[in-house]
Amino acid sequence: MITKPVRLLAQLTLSAALLLPGCATAPGAASSPRLVDANGQLCPGAEKFDVAKIKEKNAADAAQRETWILEQTLLTPLPPGAEEAETRIRVRVPPTGMWALDTRVTLWKSTDGVWQVATNNIDYRAPPPPPPPPPVDAEGNLLPGFEDWPPEPPPPPRPPYITSALDAGKAAALETILTDPCFLNGPDSLPYSVPTNGLDEYGRKEWLCPMDSAYYMAEVKQAGLSPRYISHSCYMDFAVSKLLTVAAYMNPSANPETK
Repeated sequence: MITKPVRLLAQLTLSAALLLPGCATAPGAASSPRLVDANGQLCPGAEKFDVAKIKEKNAADAAQRETWILEQTLLTPLPPGAEEAETRIRVRVPPTGMWALDTRVTLWKSTDGVWQVATNNIDYRAPPPPPPPPPVDAEGNLLPGFEDWPPEPPPPPRPPYITSALDAGKAAALETILTDPCFLNGPDSLPYSVPTNGLDEYGRKEWLCPMDSAYYMAEVKQAGLSPRYISHSCYMDFAVSKLLTVAAYMNPSANPETK
């Protein structure tokens, strides 16, 4: 039989253990694993931002984000071999009121293992105004000196896309990010309002992206892995941001194919 003093001692010992840091965890309060790189070092971004809370936000809007990204990336080019590629990235940065470029990039690994790139980026910045109409006389005839009017015809329409093999150095940079544990285990999306690990100087628990930021998004397929639908509302020091910005600015070689 357990005596009353022994039972009381056991209760006091258990209470002390629960109060000591690191001795025990309350039921249902499992700690989140740290986001670390291949060397066990904390990944960029994880020291400032709360990765667990970001992933909670990601999970809450995963279906909506996937639908949106699939709709937007339908406009990126799909040359022969790209559609069925097991490893492929389709990147889109839509234009906004402050962002006049519509970036549309597809990167994929061909059957021989060589990375390819295709772009059909569109620049919506206003072209120069057309020349004024030539002066004419009362009967509508050109005045002397304007016999060569009108000017040369406009250039031919732009091709649907341009494509080439990706530069070897750029391909290696892409592979490095895609195999980085910081990307593979990191958040899929960085929202406009991002939870931080502590309060900032103004007492805020979340960091807000600048108002003029562009929204980057991509569908990422890697052989043997489930597709990921990644995005950021502005650049942050996470691997997902690094991949988006690196991929969005990759271009065909100096002598691309035009389709």
